Amino acid sequence: MGKNKEKYILRRIINQDLINDFNHKLSYENWDLVFSSDDLDTAFNSFLDTYLKIFNSSFPLKRVNTIKQSKSWITSGIIISYKHKREIYLACRSSKKQELTNYYKNYCKILSAVIKEAKRSYYAGKINHPIRIKLFGI
Repeated sequence: MGKNKEKYILRRIINQDLINDFNHKLSYENWDLVFSSDDLDTAFNSFLDTYLKIFNSSFPLKRVNTIKQSKSWITSGIIISYKHKREIYLACRSSKKQELTNYYKNYCKILSAVIKEAKRSYYAGKINHPIRIKLFGI
């Protein structure tokens, strides 16, 4: 397997200071071209260009790293079973044998039951043995 690449999403940060900056920039913008145009399309395009220019300058896109969610309930056995399931699927796709298709369906049912049980026991353990947090030194 190759290296895991950092995944990220683009997000706009919006807070009260940036909203005030946006309003300030809008209030000082010259809207004469929008109101003086007789053509509705030209007026709209002029408005939209001005608005988006101010919006993008006030609320720029920021690159935010995504946090990979921990799935501690996934065991090495489940990972191996996923890989085996994929191999069976590829074999079923290239073969028209009904026995292989039935085996794949049965394998999927069993794997789903195993995953459901792994999740159930993992989260039951979390509920039964929660981490104690001290609040206010108590």
